[in-house]
Amino acid sequence: MSTSNKQALGGLPLFGINDHEEKTSHWISSKYLVILFSFFLLLAFITTVIENDLPSPIKERHISRSDANTFSEESAKKYLDKILGDQPRVSGTKYHFIKTRDLKELLDNIARFSNLPVHTDWQYVDGSYWLAFNPAYVNIYQNLSNIVAVLEGDSGFNPDGTTGTSILVNCHYDSVPFAIGASDNGVFCAVMAETLSKLSRRKTKLKHNIIFLFNGAEENALMASHGFLSHPWSKNIISVVNLDAAGMNWKPNVFQVTDPRLLHIYKKTSSRPTAQGVGEVLFNTGIIPSDTDFRIWRDFGNITGIDIAFVKWGCVYHTRNDRPELIHDGVIQNAGDMLLNLVREAADSSDLTLKEPHSTAVYFDYLGLFLLTYTKSVALQVDVIVGLLGLMSVGYYLWLFGFRRSSCHELLWAAAGRVLCAVAGLLSVAAFTLFMIVATTQLRYLSVEWIVVPFYWVPYLIASLATSHAFDVWRSKKTTISRSIRAVQAMSATRLLMSSALLILCCVPSLTNVRYIVAAPLLVMSAASVVTMSAVRYGRLKALQHLILEVLLNAPATMFAFSLASRFDSLLIPIMGRSAANYPDAIIAGINALLAVHAACSVSGIDLLFSRRRLWTVLGGFAVLSFVIMLIPISPYRDESTTQRHYWFHTQITSYDRNFKPLDTVSGVMITKLDVYNVQAALAAIRDSDLYVKDNEANKDNEGSIDNTKLRIKESDLSIINKQCDKELYCDMPMFRPRNNSLFVKMSPPAPFKHSLQVVNRSCVENICSLNFVMHGPAHNSITIWPREDVNLMNWSFDSPVKETMTMQDRPVYTLIHSTATYTEFFEPLEFTLNLTVPTQLQSTVLLDVSHHAHKIYNPDDFTDEYRQLLDVMPEYFNIATFLTFRSNYLF
Repeated sequence: MSTSNKQALGGLPLFGINDHEEKTSHWISSKYLVILFSFFLLLAFITTVIENDLPSPIKERHISRSDANTFSEESAKKYLDKILGDQPRVSGTKYHFIKTRDLKELLDNIARFSNLPVHTDWQYVDGSYWLAFNPAYVNIYQNLSNIVAVLEGDSGFNPDGTTGTSILVNCHYDSVPFAIGASDNGVFCAVMAETLSKLSRRKTKLKHNIIFLFNGAEENALMASHGFLSHPWSKNIISVVNLDAAGMNWKPNVFQVTDPRLLHIYKKTSSRPTAQGVGEVLFNTGIIPSDTDFRIWRDFGNITGIDIAFVKWGCVYHTRNDRPELIHDGVIQNAGDMLLNLVREAADSSDLTLKEPHSTAVYFDYLGLFLLTYTKSVALQVDVIVGLLGLMSVGYYLWLFGFRRSSCHELLWAAAGRVLCAVAGLLSVAAFTLFMIVATTQLRYLSVEWIVVPFYWVPYLIASLATSHAFDVWRSKKTTISRSIRAVQAMSATRLLMSSALLILCCVPSLTNVRYIVAAPLLVMSAASVVTMSAVRYGRLKALQHLILEVLLNAPATMFAFSLASRFDSLLIPIMGRSAANYPDAIIAGINALLAVHAACSVSGIDLLFSRRRLWTVLGGFAVLSFVIMLIPISPYRDESTTQRHYWFHTQITSYDRNFKPLDTVSGVMITKLDVYNVQAALAAIRDSDLYVKDNEANKDNEGSIDNTKLRIKESDLSIINKQCDKELYCDMPMFRPRNNSLFVKMSPPAPFKHSLQVVNRSCVENICSLNFVMHGPAHNSITIWPREDVNLMNWSFDSPVKETMTMQDRPVYTLIHSTATYTEFFEPLEFTLNLTVPTQLQSTVLLDVSHHAHKIYNPDDFTDEYRQLLDVMPEYFNIATFLTFRSNYLF
């Protein structure tokens, strides 16, 4: 088509689409795409450096004894060593009790040398409550420990022993089995101790008391925080700062808010705030498979506040690598500076004097440099205004370059082209991901997080850029304008799409805390576009000048996108190592493809400034490099800090008839599925070991003698737990959340320990039957109650309401999780009563199927010789948490 037959855009001069017909200043050689890509990689690196910058640790000798405002990492580390010890502090174990006592002595010593009154207490408490997890169940605790210290403020204590208005600061000092728990949650407990020590040096009281709760059983599904609510000191709490961890190092993030007033204080006092409201949405949707005590403060205590946690480097979370020596210098100093300033200001705030109803806010930080926060009603106004500004910037483009039907028509085509580019990029990622799932190893990003770039970002960008140029070739045959104007048109189309999306999202109130992800970069892009479009229209920029101007002016939006991408990946990638998903790479690919779309939007269209000569060579080079990296056989567990998670249950399962005569017994080790490879890795390790014998060789004499002390595992001893899960309650396995495709290895049972469940009285009056139970067991137990048909559980002796956990075979199932959370030489039995409605003709029959799961959670000294042999043949990268269990199935 000749140039004379093509439409001009707004009367502007025409340029030929052939590179030879344009001046060299009107385009940029495609080879410089390599430099542009390198620049964006550098920008991403700079973003992470800014975000991860930590303060220098302060030593105690540099602080005067009277200084109540300067936090010392050196001093906090001493507290950390005292709190952690050298073993896991699993609630109910003897070592947990020892460290509880040490913690009480630590706080008493701080109180002894304080200027202000500091009160301490060791709370023992029993209780029960309904916990709405998935699945939900009843939590029952006995002899639970909390260590509490109160820095007395002007509000003081009431005559009845309750505190006046108080700020609650909470951490937990217990840990999961086989993990020291340095970050989860020793660091914050040490930071709290140092904060108490420093604030106790003040000469004047703060307005409100500060309650420092060191709770002893958070890992027991939030039991200790619930127990504290019965303490007299909990009655007048006006706000809470909850502290926890799902990772290690870098900066802790605010990710849940129910008191915007406290969030404003955090904003005011934190020099490097880190908070993202989208984390609240992710947490509430269950995408993140964990929880914090914040749920208890919110749902049971009606206490508002903020939830703060470490989230990066989640590969060490709940593993043996959660060790103090891996904590980076400056991490504790940063957390301490944040907490000391926050609680001091909050405890002296008149705004917090009165409790307010739960509410949240929109909040997000920019690279940890500053924090933006506003109410949801203001958020709607802000987002609508930003959306309209985005549309106005599109209108400015049309005004500058000709507000005609033809220009509007081409703008809509450009918008369609932007959508097509994104679709092509997403399809490319999907294709490459499918290839990698089939032909390579999943989860490789666990040990090398940066490979998500060549795996998912590069395929998206290549396909998107190629589609962009192919589309531009087609549209240029209809109307030809300079490259700069075509780039401006494409970027205007991107803003048109983003503005429209933002205004549509404004109609969905539940997404209020998500909209800033679009609004923040759109605001920057709209402002930048006014400058760049004016410069292109009136300054007649060269292509290189235009490129530099667009990249630099939109860099704040690009860095914001890189920041979100870094945080999303740091949070979600480690979760894939404990998600049990069959195709975790598909999940991470989808997330990173969307992150690439978001990041690319800030400069979507600048690719049109580049020549198409040698474009395919450059893109092909990127594609080949990316494909080669995809084929590199990187182990997901190659890094020393990255282990493969395992939960092993050495168990014996026995079913009894109504007369308590054993009907069936099986024993062995259940290896539950935690990631896509852990079961098959354990199975391969067994088959490759000298413990494994083929079935036809099992009875053969080995050189004339048989070593009866050596464990022998036959192929028939290995089975995948699957089919029985549809027929038997909880797969007839020793846990209440079993996962299909777990492995069961038949072998001898664990070392015996005392456990029993008995009905000591059964009586029926009219259609009501009462059963009185007594359960003996170790520190941790679970009980499942499964009434027969036409039998209904009316009430029980627990404080919790009667609610079913699930329904199976049209019969409700009730699950009770029990813990004696503080060690004693003799564990008191659990006594409880069930009241049932039963038709008269059924009262002499079996009313309930009841299972008692008795667990020893951390007792490595009780491992049998055979079990140790099995552990010894496992790879070093396994992180095995062992539970010794007996499951007894009864008929009552």
